[in-house]
Amino acid sequence: MLLLDLVLEESIGKRVRCISMENDPNPIEPNTIGTIYHYGGGILNVEWDNGRTLGLIVDKDKFEILEETRRPHHYQLVLRKDVLERNLNS
Repeated sequence: MLLLDLVLEESIGKRVRCISMENDPNPIEPNTIGTIYHYGGGILNVEWDNGRTLGLIVDKDKFEILEETRRPHHYQLVLRKDVLERNLNS
């Protein structure tokens, strides 16, 4: 999981889309986008565009890391956590 940690540390300042937070009693809604401001202890801390601040648990939550394209507010997929984990485990 060391490679995943390095990739996630490099993601600070990038945008992230929440796909699902199944274990949180008050989750971020799917497809909400935010900005990663810290990574540590298996948690991506995110300032969400809806005004909330809530971390993504890397081992449990589903998310996509995005990168803004040349058109403001248009994003392309950089990393989908479950795809990277599958590739690391094969």
